Amino acid sequence: MPVYKLEPIEGREEHTDWWASSVPPTSVWLRAGNANHARQRMHLATYSNAWVPGEVLNAPWVNTELVRCTEDTSRDVPPNKALLANGKITLELS
Repeated sequence: MPVYKLEPIEGREEHTDWWASSVPPTSVWLRAGNANHARQRMHLATYSNAWVPGEVLNAPWVNTELVRCTEDTSRDVPPNKALLANGKITLELS
């Protein structure tokens, strides 16, 4: 499977939807079948039940207005891991 880079779009890091993720807006690399699969894998691994009064939070990793997703061969990523913070931190994926 190819490696994809999920990258928060500059200037959108303060959007309230980020409260729905256990991982802050940072670049992430992971293996997936396609870009949508990469977004879904990250969403499933990081979704939290956070809430903000008066707001409906949506999953930030699947939102194309908040996160760019591109194929990226610059990292060697194990199959069920996501690399965060330039590869210094790993996250287990299901």
